[in-house]
Parts: sequence; C-alpha cells; structure tokens
Amino acid sequence: MKLSKRQFDQLLLENQLVLSFVGMSNIGKTYWSKKLHNKGFRHFSCDDLIEAKLEPILNELGYAGIIEDVSRWMGQPYDQKFATNQQKYLSLEREVMEDIFAQVNNGKKQNTVIDTTGSVIHTSRNLCARLKQCSMVIYIEAPESMKEEMFKRYLKEPKPVVFGDIYNPKDNETEMQTLSRCYRKLFNFRSTLYAECADMVIPRGAIKENMHVQQFISLIKQSL
Repeated sequence: MKLSKRQFDQLLLENQLVLSFVGMSNIGKTYWSKKLHNKGFRHFSCDDLIEAKLEPILNELGYAGIIEDVSRWMGQPYDQKFATNQQKYLSLEREVMEDIFAQVNNGKKQNTVIDTTGSVIHTSRNLCARLKQCSMVIYIEAPESMKEEMFKRYLKEPKPVVFGDIYNPKDNETEMQTLSRCYRKLFNFRSTLYAECADMVIPRGAIKENMHVQQFISLIKQSL
C-alpha cells in the first residue's frame, strides 16, 4: 500500500494505519512492533501465532512453546526432519496470515502492526501481494556488511529459518561450512524478494540506537 505523507498522517490520526515489517530474523521487526504496541497499535506477531498452532506438537516433545523450541522442532537444514517440518511451518504461516488478513479487514478502527516472520516471502507471491493490499509494507534492510553478524546471531539466538531450495550441500564441506555458505546465499536471495514485496525500504543503519518510537514513526514518514 503506497501512501503519501498526508495519507500516512490521516490514517495514523484516524487509527486506521496498518504497517507490516519484513526482513531477516533478528533485524528488529519484533522490537519495533512491540514499541508500536506500547503506543496503542494492535500487534499481530506471526511468530507467536505459529507457536500457538504448534503448541500441541511442541508439548508432546516436551518443549516449552517458545521461539527457540520452535527452532529446535524445525531443526537445521542438514537434519532429516527439516524438509517435512519446514513445509509444516510454511503451511501454518499461511494459515496465520489468512487469520491476520481477516482481522485487519474486520473494520475495527485501531492502528495495527503486522510483525511477519523472515520466511513470509517463501509463502507465495499471492500472499505477499495481499499483504501489500492491506498494509504498508516496510522492509528493514540488513546491509551486506551485516551478513556475517546476522549469521552469528542466527547461531547464537536460534529461530526457525526456512531455506527453501537454497540449502545445497557439497561433498567436500562439513555441515557447518554448508550452513554458513547457504545462509549467505539465502541472505542475498531474500534481500531481493523483500525489496520486491515492500512499499518502502529502511536501511537498518538509519535506525539509531535508543531511538524513541515517535522518532521511528517520523523516520517512516520521512521515507515516503
């Protein structure tokens, strides 16, 4: 949804502004969604909604149902269970997005932020197009210089990451070498798709440390 500065201000004032954040996991989508929620925005967390749908399965495995346990359930792309669980995850993500669309379109007047997963661009082109129809999609862009840092965060703070067909082992590689190479390939692949899906790109570097939520809203407006 493309907006002018005037339209942005009007929708915000009338409690009808709908924003969506897309981008790599650990780039700040959830952080800023929660900040907006604290300022009165209705917050749809796709991660939380998927976790809720997975709860019976996670409970059976003795997991607590937090994002780290969803990552443990999905596994890494070199695990035998990964391909099946990846498809299950994407199926649940599509269900969650359909639920969100229904709630966003129910006529309730409340500014809203949709906190997507990093894998939303793996669901379908149609779903991404519908996301743009019901919201202004903001891509928080991780620059090339952050690629190494993002991979380290992925290892340190595990989250379920969909690789699609990107994971492709080579005979002379260890599992970690393959994971490292393919994560970087995934980073580049997703960067292109996020930009195509988005109405606006905000470089991560433009979001300053200790920025207040009102300053963040102003940054979005200035980028229109």
